[in-house]
Amino acid sequence: MHDDRLIRLLHRFAATATAHHQALEAMDEERANAHARMIAGLYRSIAASGEGGRRALLELTDDSDPVVAGMAAVYSIGYDSTRCLATLARVALEPGLLGFRAQVAIERWESGEWRGPEE
Repeated sequence: MHDDRLIRLLHRFAATATAHHQALEAMDEERANAHARMIAGLYRSIAASGEGGRRALLELTDDSDPVVAGMAAVYSIGYDSTRCLATLARVALEPGLLGFRAQVAIERWESGEWRGPEE
């Protein structure tokens, strides 16, 4: 069971991932960058919760919203690459920018070019 603080962080992570995606779709670079910074900060707070936080974020890779699942996979790929690559492969089937970004993430991981949040 997750504590209330971790649950709030995970909800904020999901909501901010959605807002980030919407800003990208609207080609609002300033807003997308602001949301990206928020996501990075939320990730740091979640990861600082230890193993339980990392596992909880990984659970979001199963979210029914491909935006949330994909963002959780990107931020968890160093923790469980097999599960996250499977999630990104599923998201890569989505149309538009979302699918494209997931495919690029897969390609960068597989080529060794990955520069994720842990690096």
